[in-house]
Amino acid sequence: MLRLSLEASHRFAVLAEAENGLRGVELAREHQPDLILLDIAMPVQDGLEALPALREAAPDSRVVILSGFEERQHGAEALELGASAYLEKSLPPERLVARLLEVMEAPPTP
Repeated sequence: MLRLSLEASHRFAVLAEAENGLRGVELAREHQPDLILLDIAMPVQDGLEALPALREAAPDSRVVILSGFEERQHGAEALELGASAYLEKSLPPERLVARLLEVMEAPPTP
């Protein structure tokens, strides 16, 4: 559903999808995407564990945590680890796309 929403916006192209954090880091290193959407709850290596490695593997990529957990549970930690934003999966698709565009238009964080 997420892939369809992103592609239907005609503003995003999905380059790859990973089933866990370790594979996500490999794909980020290979593709160097502009934007990485990262879930927290993943097998093998969760999103918060993978986030520092993603920042190293693809330093110019913006990483957005997209999670079923409420922001108050993990939001501050995700931002401290280098996420550009923390969004909840419950956002309607059109709002999610709008928020992702805002992230991409914002100045990069050091």
